[in-house]
Amino acid sequence: MNGEKQIADYPLYRVIDANSNRLREGLRVCEEYFRFMKNEKAPSQKIKEIRHLCKNLEECFEKNKLFASRDSVNDPFANGTEAKECERKNADGLFNANIKRCQEAARVIEEFSKLCGKSEASEIAKNIRFELYSFEKNYYEKEQK
Repeated sequence: MNGEKQIADYPLYRVIDANSNRLREGLRVCEEYFRFMKNEKAPSQKIKEIRHLCKNLEECFEKNKLFASRDSVNDPFANGTEAKECERKNADGLFNANIKRCQEAARVIEEFSKLCGKSEASEIAKNIRFELYSFEKNYYEKEQK
């Protein structure tokens, strides 16, 4: 029965692993945007703090299950890129695309964690998502001044 449960969990952990990677990667892009493009320490530091929360999130899952579920070779979207993904008009557009990507990934982790019975992970992902909403709002309000 335990083997059957692991097989049933495979797609769930695959979703969580992919979105965990997406979340970390997007946060790193945002962090580097503020650090190098904007030369602003405070927002870069805040994003870094949020990125480090991902470690707490990932610790809710068994690393071996996440790695076992990873199948980059057979991912239907691994090859080929949509045209809109190849274009960014400016660095602000890059930030915008990545902050949205992070919010979406956090939401996916929040929801799929519930299916895995990982309520702590779901709560951490929700907190990350709301931190990102606030960060984005504060950033755009500051930019409009």
